Amino acid sequence: MASDLEQKIIKQIEYYFGDINLPRDKFLQSKIKEDDGWVTLEVLLSFNRLASLSKDPKVITEALEKSDQKLIEVSEDKTKLRRNPDKPVPDNNDEHRKKLQEKSAYAKGFPTDETLNDILNFLEPFGPIESVIRRTTKDHKFKGSCFIVFKDLENAKKFVELESVKYKDTELLRKMQNDYHADKKKEIEERKKQKKEKKEALIGENAEKIEFPVGAIIHFKGISEGQSFTREEIKEKLGGASDLEVVYVDFNKGDTEGYARFAKENNAIEFLKALNEGELELGESKIKIRALEGDEEKEYLKKTSEVMARMRLKQKHTGRKRKGNFGGGQKSKAQKKE
Repeated sequence: MASDLEQKIIKQIEYYFGDINLPRDKFLQSKIKEDDGWVTLEVLLSFNRLASLSKDPKVITEALEKSDQKLIEVSEDKTKLRRNPDKPVPDNNDEHRKKLQEKSAYAKGFPTDETLNDILNFLEPFGPIESVIRRTTKDHKFKGSCFIVFKDLENAKKFVELESVKYKDTELLRKMQNDYHADKKKEIEERKKQKKEKKEALIGENAEKIEFPVGAIIHFKGISEGQSFTREEIKEKLGGASDLEVVYVDFNKGDTEGYARFAKENNAIEFLKALNEGELELGESKIKIRALEGDEEKEYLKKTSEVMARMRLKQKHTGRKRKGNFGGGQKSKAQKKE
């Protein structure tokens, strides 16, 4: 029967060559390829955790001969070890990772300065355990939580469902790893939702502070599909039809209709008086123009305010300034309010 030290040696080496570590251990994989799967004890004893248990090759090989798993083979000269060829390493694919995750538990509440050895010793009575993965920050500091991979799902559930598990008087928060990820996903989605709602509320609040002159919006339509104009070209044409200042044209190249906003109150009505039956020639097209009034005008200005508030918030976060003013032209009193 293996002694306590021998059991620790067996567990450590079976971890090195086990289903969890070996598929992702690039260094050990490279050594395995050099000699038909064999790795010298000299190499293995360069691993701190094994060396901390014993640096005597004889102690290590004698311990492995007492393993019930028979996962590790010892060479005839007792200088090398390898994983039993009859127990091939599973592919490190999504299916394999999914199976490991299904029998894994999450535990939180360990001191952030606790060693892995101490945690492993504490968890041993809840086993058998294949691996303990300490969760760390980007700068490799222990978060105080672990993913614990059990030999089977039954033991993982038993650990999670225990009424109380304390580590040095601290109750551990425990759940299945799949449940942890599901809860974390919900938490992230909720934070995103709250952030979006807060952003939209801020946009709405800022939009309400933006003021526009009333009676200053016109709608135009009738641009032939074969013709293509820029906003500046349309703005120049509208401006040339009267002495009224056009501050912004809401139009996308290739569209057949759009909107324009004048600088002052009731400019839209004044502009229509300067036209012949509400029509204006634009290239080969004769466009129809009307002024927005009532609810239609309110709805359009509401959308415009929201677009402007959204743009300003984005510029504030990125630190970039847009070229020119949303509305163009000189900064009239009405524009300064925007």
